[in-house]
Amino acid sequence: MERIVLGYDGSPASVSALSWVAARAGREVASVGLVNVVGRSAKDRASALDQLAHAEEFLRERAPGVGVELHRLEGGTPESLADFAADTDLLVIGINPGHPIRAAMAGAMPLRLSTTARVPVVMVPAAWVDLGEPVTIGISDDDSSSAALAFAAAEADATRSAIRLVHAWLMPTPSFAGTTALALTPDAAMAEHRGTLDAAMSWVTERYPRLELQSELVRDSQSAALLRYGARSSMLVMGTHHRGVLAGSLLGSVVQEVLWRAECPVAVVPRGAAESRHEED
Repeated sequence: MERIVLGYDGSPASVSALSWVAARAGREVASVGLVNVVGRSAKDRASALDQLAHAEEFLRERAPGVGVELHRLEGGTPESLADFAADTDLLVIGINPGHPIRAAMAGAMPLRLSTTARVPVVMVPAAWVDLGEPVTIGISDDDSSSAALAFAAAEADATRSAIRLVHAWLMPTPSFAGTTALALTPDAAMAEHRGTLDAAMSWVTERYPRLELQSELVRDSQSAALLRYGARSSMLVMGTHHRGVLAGSLLGSVVQEVLWRAECPVAVVPRGAAESRHEED
């Protein structure tokens, strides 16, 4: 049984996340922890109880067999949610795309969650509607996307969607041996990156032979390559090294660049997350 934690505050974005969780719980047996992080005032606590009660009613109507628990937490929202969800399978929140400045002023909660949580975090944009598009996964050059690939393949299998593997590449900076510059040719560089994509495709076909599989080798930055398919995806899935928000902003984190511009739910899967629900089942 999948254990899901949903951060819920009654906002339009959290309502979209609630709908996403209800659809998921309607497909497979799940337990959902509805969490509202509140201030210390009695007014905040009373409002939180009303919001959670409405969310519980919605879930039970849409997914009658779901197990629901209500929780009010106090403290910093990202830290409280991440700690609470540490022993579960999935953390879900809503997000308002297109407002990175407003989010930064509020503490950039979604970004902080995605870079600190120990479980996959799914961020659902306000007013999003599922149109049955493929699950799109960004394939990296290192092992940071291994768990993300397993998550994306299991998601596509559970929703009977296609899976789209996207690998972005750019020409590397030439290295030097003495006074001689050493550089790959474009054809050699592309062949090297094609090998990375082919290896990921082989992993999927071996474990999920019935999945419809699409692959895209894109000469562009990782964030631009993923956003190219955002409007044609049911989800964008990315791995993370968990370097933290500050490191992510300094290093041009793909998560940070994609999060506020994506037109579909974004799933960030930490390296080391359970690699395959399919194999466990």
